[in-house]
Amino acid sequence: MRWIESPDGFCRFCFLAKKKNGNAVYRNKCRRLLRPLFFERVPHIQKPVWAMIIVSDKAGEVSSERMRQSALKVFEKMGWTEGLDKGCLPNG
Repeated sequence: MRWIESPDGFCRFCFLAKKKNGNAVYRNKCRRLLRPLFFERVPHIQKPVWAMIIVSDKAGEVSSERMRQSALKVFEKMGWTEGLDKGCLPNG
């Protein structure tokens, strides 16, 4: 994930799934799985960011649980875990 602090005070997320990792169906599935996970975190983010989330999994490796665990690791790294059930965290 790459990010910058938001110059306009709003959170914006871009989900990038590379074409070499899968077809359009795969790339859209990645976006559909990640979008709600990140947008439900927005109220808990203290400093708004513009973030680009890069999916590097191959098409055969992607699952909703794997995407969820990856997103939770990002939330933990960024300090966006406020309001999350501790049992949801990868190490919790």
